[in-house]
Amino acid sequence: MLAELLQDRAVLYVTGAMTAPEQEGFEVLLEFQPELRAHVAALQEVVATVMMSQVTPVAALPVALKARILGAVDALPPRGMPDALVVTDPGGLVLWVNPAFTEMCGYSLAELQGRKPGRLLQGPDTDPVAVERIRGALRERRACRETLVNYHKNGTRYRADVRITPILDDTGQPLWFVAREQKLPDLERLAG
Repeated sequence: MLAELLQDRAVLYVTGAMTAPEQEGFEVLLEFQPELRAHVAALQEVVATVMMSQVTPVAALPVALKARILGAVDALPPRGMPDALVVTDPGGLVLWVNPAFTEMCGYSLAELQGRKPGRLLQGPDTDPVAVERIRGALRERRACRETLVNYHKNGTRYRADVRITPILDDTGQPLWFVAREQKLPDLERLAG
C-alpha cells in the first residue's frame, strides 16, 4: 500500500498544484514505482469523469473537425531521446535507473545498484567545482542543475545536463533524490 505522503503528492500532481520542479521529480517517481503510477492513473480517471459530467455531451464530432484534430496530432514532431532517469536513496546510492540511463552510460542497473553514480561516471575531465555545487545542493536538500563531463563504461567521455530534485517527506527529510539527465552534443565534435 502506498504511503499517505505519496497519496497526497499524487493528488497534488493530478490537480496541477505542484511546482514545475516538484512535478518533474514526481514524474521520475512514477517511472520508478508502478503502484504509484497506477494510483495516479486512477485519480486521473476520476478527475476526467467529474469534468466530463459537467460538459454537455455532443453526439459526435463533425467528420472534418475530427480529421483536422487527427492531422494535427500526426504532424507533431517526434519526441527526442527519452531522458535518462536515476533514483537514489537519501545517501545517494542508486535504487533504480531507466533503460535510457543504461544506454547513455553503459552500466546496467545491477552494476549501479547500491553504488554512488558519480564514483563510476566521473573522471579526470569532470569539473570538481560543479560536483561540489551538486553535493552542496543535496546537503541543503534543494534542486540543482549542472553540466558535467561523465565517462561511459567503455571510457569515452560525454557531456550531460544533470537535473537533480530531492523528494522530501513532510518533515523535510529526503526520501529519494531523482535525477533527470540528457546527453549533450559530443565533446570532440564541438572542439573540431
